[in-house]
Amino acid sequence: MKNFKRSLRYLWPYRGRLLVAFLCVIVIAALWGGGLGMMLPGCKILISPEGLHGWAWNSLIEDKLHMEVLPQKVPAGIKVDGKPVEVVLSVTKLTGEAKKGPWPVQQQDWIVGYIDDEGTKRILHGERLHRKIALAPEGQLFRLLVFNPMVGLQAVSANEGLQARVVELTVGHARTAASVLGWCARKLPEPREPIDKLPLLLALMGVGLISTFIRDGMRFLQEYIVQSVVNKGMTDMRLENYTVALRLPMTYFTQHGTSDTMSRFVQDTGEVSRGLILLFGKTLVEPAKAISTLVLALFMSWKLTLVCLLAGPPVYWMLRKLGKGMRRASKRALQNWSKVLAVLTETLIGMRVVKAYTMETKERKRFFRTNQELFRQQQKIAAIDAAIGPVIESVGMVFAVAAVCIAGYLVLKGDIDASFFITWLVVLMATFDPIRHLAKVATQFQRTEAAAARVFELQDRQQEDRVQGGPDLPRHSQSIEFRHVSFRYPGGTEALKDISLTIRAGEVVAVVGPNGSGKTTLVQMIPRLIDPASGEVLIDGHDLRKVSMRSLRRQVGIVTQDTVLFNATIGENIGYGLARPKEKDIYAAARRAFVDEFVDPLPEKYDTMIGEHGTGLSGGQRQRIAIARAILRDPSILIFDEATSQIDADSEHRIHQAMEDFIHGRTALIIAHRFATVLSADRIVVMSEGAIVDVGTHQELLGRCKLYEHLYRTQFSDAGG
Repeated sequence: MKNFKRSLRYLWPYRGRLLVAFLCVIVIAALWGGGLGMMLPGCKILISPEGLHGWAWNSLIEDKLHMEVLPQKVPAGIKVDGKPVEVVLSVTKLTGEAKKGPWPVQQQDWIVGYIDDEGTKRILHGERLHRKIALAPEGQLFRLLVFNPMVGLQAVSANEGLQARVVELTVGHARTAASVLGWCARKLPEPREPIDKLPLLLALMGVGLISTFIRDGMRFLQEYIVQSVVNKGMTDMRLENYTVALRLPMTYFTQHGTSDTMSRFVQDTGEVSRGLILLFGKTLVEPAKAISTLVLALFMSWKLTLVCLLAGPPVYWMLRKLGKGMRRASKRALQNWSKVLAVLTETLIGMRVVKAYTMETKERKRFFRTNQELFRQQQKIAAIDAAIGPVIESVGMVFAVAAVCIAGYLVLKGDIDASFFITWLVVLMATFDPIRHLAKVATQFQRTEAAAARVFELQDRQQEDRVQGGPDLPRHSQSIEFRHVSFRYPGGTEALKDISLTIRAGEVVAVVGPNGSGKTTLVQMIPRLIDPASGEVLIDGHDLRKVSMRSLRRQVGIVTQDTVLFNATIGENIGYGLARPKEKDIYAAARRAFVDEFVDPLPEKYDTMIGEHGTGLSGGQRQRIAIARAILRDPSILIFDEATSQIDADSEHRIHQAMEDFIHGRTALIIAHRFATVLSADRIVVMSEGAIVDVGTHQELLGRCKLYEHLYRTQFSDAGG
């Protein structure tokens, strides 16, 4: 999960907000556990005959005097020490120290009263006596009036008077839970009849409802904060990735293509976002809820709860096995997403060609195959995701059923109260529900890890060597030199082989050769779109790898065959190369490139939006805008890579006229197949298979270079004619 952990650094600047979300989680967990804990008082009110107050008094008596008692009605006419008795406290169970050895009070004894500090015998109704004993202060010597009902009832039948024995017990310490319960019972009115319990039940439900509203409010706040922080963090991640993409060498895009990079920006980053939301959402809330209920379950019965927790190790092992499969399937699915995006992009951009050549069926089959491969990987993910819940639930239920059977046996035996059992069972189920949710979270993290690996793989790529803090390159005035330059594209053949060439400042050099001869690769080394694998490229004696990249590229103007225009106005596209271009300079450059001829008739002129990829403009119009952009930049070095290939003959003639004046005093490298362009060059470089075959003027090469003669006859003459 190392890549997923790396993504957490994007959330670190917003740790203050995450702390607020974490505090909300604590409140949610406390209210969740507290809400379930209120089930026991509710059950005591509705189910148990002792009621809420009886439960409180019994809890205190059990802690203080080590016995459980229950108010019990006795036959009419019974008198103790001359006073009538209707309800006694029956000792139902001895606990704690009372079970270890002889105890003054025995199980099934009846307690009918006590002797006060003045020595007076007080015979009390059972419920009043219940409260009196429960609230006795710690350390007090308490003298109880007790008799055995078997002996006592025989005495009654013999018309003898009942005489209670006096039992002295020292009041012990009550646990915090029992003390809190007793405090609450003292504050609440004690019901006399069953219907009197209704206000208590309604009050308890009201407290539960209010706690639910508060918990839901905390949930909203927590989820909103987490999602806003993750969204902000992912915004920062995309920005950093975009910055990295801008600094990647062109060889990366040659090898991986743009669709794969786009998929990492969109699909992979989205997967990381979902994982982070889960981490600070469910992964915080659900464990907190599980812990709060688990603590409650352990408090109620740690032995029974531990039986259920035995499911932990096998569940963990299964999650590890399923998680590995999920990570592999997710990685393949993300790779297939990029392939689907590539096919879709190619088809939509090339839709005109697809329709013109009636290739709709073939393209549909190609998309179908790629889409099906993505579907197969998604099916694997779906199978693993669907298996997690049933597998975890089945294993958990085995141990839960075992614990419930044990608890049921204890209930039937009388060792556990029915209300207690029901509450423990609900708390146990409430503990397993968050754990079941977390099982799916674990596999989602594996999906996130696969996506994060692809995202950081992009960031970890070697970027262009921009020579941070390097010296600026002075304006070019002497020469451009290629010194023993070689280059090989990743996974391809050698594109340049030991190229050595010197171009004087102000010289116009045409580079010609068959397709794949290395012409474009050679000229791309001047603005360092590509760096040589060996050798050096120098401008005025400065090694380009040792000067500021920005100062170098500001001196180079490039016009390519594939014109790149942005979804902006015509004026903005012309001024793209400058930070704050002046309108008059844009108009002047447009006139020199004959852009004004098709712009002036437009209603919005240079404020006309040209749309994505320059849709709505002809190839020649797009090329003129690109040439105007180069003119406006005022570079010292010009590179034209088939720059006039899409312009009609009339426009080409006028552009050449304008360019002759603009090129004057600048160094120009021209890759062209047109005779007029080649003929106007000061020198012509002939290339073949990555090497320079010959260099000279047109007349010199015609006489001595067979390759140039062949190119002239088959390409230049036809193009020029």
